[in-house]
Order: sequence, then C-alpha cells, then structure tokens
Amino acid sequence: MKNVYSIWRPMNSRVVLLTMVLVIMGYVVPVHARNAGVFLNAFSETATAYVNDSFLLLGTTADGFVAHIIPKEKALDIVTNVQKRIRRIRGKLKLVTEIRLADVDLQLISLLDATYGCLDHLAWTLSQYIEERSPETAQRFENHRRECVSRIEKLRQFYSTLPPAEELPEPLSTR
Repeated sequence: MKNVYSIWRPMNSRVVLLTMVLVIMGYVVPVHARNAGVFLNAFSETATAYVNDSFLLLGTTADGFVAHIIPKEKALDIVTNVQKRIRRIRGKLKLVTEIRLADVDLQLISLLDATYGCLDHLAWTLSQYIEERSPETAQRFENHRRECVSRIEKLRQFYSTLPPAEELPEPLSTR
C-alpha cells in the first residue's frame, strides 16, 4: 500500500497550481483590462496633442517659407519629418483598431485617423508647394489647411462631450 503522503503531495501541488492559475487569471484580466484602458487613453490623448502640434508646425513652416525665413531645404526637411511621424501614428491607430474597443474609443480613433489623413495630405501638398511655388499648389494647400481645421474642430467637439480627464483637476490653478 502506498503512503498517503506520497499520493497527497502530487495532488496537493496540482490543487495549489490550479488555485494559483485561477487566482492569477481572476486578478490579471481585470488589471490587464484596466491597464489597456489607461494606455489607450494616454495614447489617444498624446495622438490628439500631436494633431495640434503637426498642424501648427506645418502652418508655421509654410508661413516661414513664404516669408523667406525658412530656406527650401530646411522647409522640406521639416515637412518630411512631420509627415513620417504622422504616418507612424496612423500605423499605430490602425493597430489599435484591431483590438476590441468601446464605441466611444472607436469613434475617437476614427476621428484621429481621419484628421491624420488630412494632415498627411496637407504635408504632401506643402512639400509640393515648396518645390513648385505655384498659385495652384498654394490654393490646394490652403484648401487642405481649412479641411484640417474642420477635422480638428470635430476632435475638439468630441472631447467636449467627455468628462474632464482625471489627471487634470478642474479648474486648473493659475498659481
């Protein structure tokens, strides 16, 4: 007859292991979901901030180039780098849509993607204007600029429907 302890020991370790797995799964899934929400929020807010930065940088570069303050090579370099970052962020936005998201998150990602698409066109048109300096290209750039302003306004309106972010208490201190 086998020793009871020798039978109990492997069975006990399996029970402990199964219990640990269940506990870990029970705790990791909610923590993982919460962390994913935090990361999605941080990513989308950072992407939104870069929308504004990209728009301002492209506009400032265009104005500086037209005023002969920024030389052609430097203006093209700025536009190329902004466009690379825009396309990188759009790639990340596409990756984010592959996971299950709440409707509100999908709406925001869609708005961001459309806005970045507009900014990509704006950057391309600006690089064309810098190369050609034609009135037609200048008009296309201005049309894209207006469209991007409209898309940025849609983003602003979307955010205005959300409660204030927990990270920034309302109202902000002026000290």
